[in-house]
Amino acid sequence: MLNELEQLAAKIGRVLHHADTLAAENQRLRAEIDRLQAEASQLRTDREAMAADRELLNIKIEEAQLRIQSILDKLPTASDARQLDLLGDSATSAAAEGAHKAPGEHA
Repeated sequence: MLNELEQLAAKIGRVLHHADTLAAENQRLRAEIDRLQAEASQLRTDREAMAADRELLNIKIEEAQLRIQSILDKLPTASDARQLDLLGDSATSAAAEGAHKAPGEHA
């Protein structure tokens, strides 16, 4: 009977040691879960901020595209008879006259 009690005490000791090991592992896993949840929360916050930034940038891009298109729509086309002569004929003839005048000569 004494031998059986010693064997039982040894088994109880192993079970308690195993229980302590499991409790420590459980605590380590809980800490890891808490860390991962905090990291996931931070990543979710970062993702939401990036999505908001992206939406803002998309709005700015659309506004810029509309402004560019508005500017392009105002420009004359190559086939447009009303196309502006940016130098103008008078500017070309005045430049030609200036080239033929002597230095110090006035019009």
